[in-house]
Amino acid sequence: MKSLYETNVLNQLEEWKRILDSPLPSALYTINPTKRRLVFVGIGSSYWAARFSEFLWREFVNPGCISIESYDFVRSKYLISANYIFVVFSHRGTKTFSIQSLHIAKKSGATTVLVTGLGSPDNFTPTTPAATPDIRIETCAQENCGAFTISLTSALVRMIQWIGLSNKDIVERLKQTIDNIAFPMKMEEYVLPKFLGNLVIVGDLIREVVAHEVALKISETCYIPVRSFGLEQFLHGHRVTLDKQSSLVAFTSMTEPRKDSLIKYAETIGAEVVEINEKTFNGVSKEFTWLAQLLYGQQLALELSKRLGTNPDSVRSDQSPYKEARDLLTL
Repeated sequence: MKSLYETNVLNQLEEWKRILDSPLPSALYTINPTKRRLVFVGIGSSYWAARFSEFLWREFVNPGCISIESYDFVRSKYLISANYIFVVFSHRGTKTFSIQSLHIAKKSGATTVLVTGLGSPDNFTPTTPAATPDIRIETCAQENCGAFTISLTSALVRMIQWIGLSNKDIVERLKQTIDNIAFPMKMEEYVLPKFLGNLVIVGDLIREVVAHEVALKISETCYIPVRSFGLEQFLHGHRVTLDKQSSLVAFTSMTEPRKDSLIKYAETIGAEVVEINEKTFNGVSKEFTWLAQLLYGQQLALELSKRLGTNPDSVRSDQSPYKEARDLLTL
């Protein structure tokens, strides 16, 4: 019997097609994102959605953008004005700091955009109208398991669709990728990392975001500690933690020369190296290799969960004392 996590992972390509056939809110056509600064905000996987969006926006639309964790935005001082477009990622629309950040941005006069799942609240605090976004972009149905996958990638498809208003070719290349990618991917036993006690995931540039999100998925589904880094950050210190009982998963690009230094170092130490680069995926547009790597990482988490016999759906809510501890949290 398939887990909910596996079903959600496997349903992503069809959901992306549905989303691309669904129009964006008409209000998005009335704002010019090439002449305004953008702020992308979220927490957890939604923060990685914000980070992915920052990379994509800088590459294809407007370099004047940043991504911030919603907690940092609320607790620190950021200058937001009417010249900003403030984009909040919140699949359920219930995360405390993400909704607070939306409220702050709205009061500052920014155009606020909420990227959220179907069925999330329309008005987060009825007594505070400023918490209602100016524009609401809906993605997919509410996730039915604790480790979010389809909601993250559906949000990214919506962002690519929005980018398509300024760069029409990008949506066509995404459609070609969806048609050509072989999914689920073939994952033989020998490519699964062996040393889960010291599992390190590294990526460069947008692939660093892949590394962080994949590490989160493995932690949530397999309950094991996973460390993730940007390539250069790892080389400048954390590399010394590798040994012969380590597994390094590297999400790389063949055009990034620094990845050779990473792999040579790890191999010299005697660590296991699993490299995932463009050669792993046939028919994927170069603009979307990172997206294929993200799918690979989601499936990697699934296969490791099966190996370990963990429940990838529950994020340990079916275990005591983890359920009791979770009930004490406000997120």
